[in-house]
Amino acid sequence: MVYNEPRQLNKTVNFIKKAEKVKLNLECEIKAHKLGQGKDGTISQLENFYKDIELMIESKSHIPSYPRAIADSWDFNSELGKELLDLYEKYKKLS
Repeated sequence: MVYNEPRQLNKTVNFIKKAEKVKLNLECEIKAHKLGQGKDGTISQLENFYKDIELMIESKSHIPSYPRAIADSWDFNSELGKELLDLYEKYKKLS
């Protein structure tokens, strides 16, 4: 269907914009951890999440590992955690 193509492209563009924003927030949290001020996760965990997001941007078939880790071990009120889970929900709707 030709009518769905622009809508799908729009979803993809919106996802990529959101993903880039979340990647920046991950970078900030990694820097905060290096200064001893990090709140969420560990440096290695955050770096793995960053890689997951890069793979999600490149492929609609990648299955990220971070949703389970966030749900199991992060504070329920974590803003970064909420952003990551929201990004995952947007990603699932792309395929």
